[in-house]
Amino acid sequence: MNILYVSGSPRKTSNTDYLLKVALAETGGRLIKLTDYRIEPCKSCWFCQKVHKCVVEDDMTKLLIPELIESDGIVLGSPVYFNNVSAQLKAFMDRTWCIRDKFRNKIGGTVVVGRHYGFESAVTAVNAFFLKHEMIPANRGVCGIAFERDEVVGDREAVDSAKRLGKRILELLGLIDKKDSFFYNDNLSEQERSCEEKPS
Repeated sequence: MNILYVSGSPRKTSNTDYLLKVALAETGGRLIKLTDYRIEPCKSCWFCQKVHKCVVEDDMTKLLIPELIESDGIVLGSPVYFNNVSAQLKAFMDRTWCIRDKFRNKIGGTVVVGRHYGFESAVTAVNAFFLKHEMIPANRGVCGIAFERDEVVGDREAVDSAKRLGKRILELLGLIDKKDSFFYNDNLSEQERSCEEKPS
């Protein structure tokens, strides 16, 4: 099981990172801090449509895209900036256009942190990203209320929601594994498989 937790927060130790780590503790996986990588914005050159890969030579292409393709789930985290995600996360999201057929049926999770406004539109931006890639959103997303450093630690509802997000990701991956094991079980007859596929 390989879950990637992607932080779009520019702060070194941020409230967003904290909630991502809470969820990560439930699932295992790896935290990716986007500010540790050189990620250029999408140039809208459309070369990826011809060569089936991004031609921008940076850390996104060389390091992150291979990891994203191999992952089972991707959790995106961001502070709320102007009722949306951070510039770092938006650049990351845009650069996945070249691999949009590689994310289908991966699990997606959302974590956003802000003050008392802007959560809904930031969550909508991330969930729209998941749906564009035909991913499976784990739930409606985690919203933490914080502004000062480490303030989100006191938001017990957000912390509990982050734990539930991790558990929900595991639950969904378990369901997908069971479904896959059924259809790939060589001992099942074609009739058994066809009965499973038909609605009751």
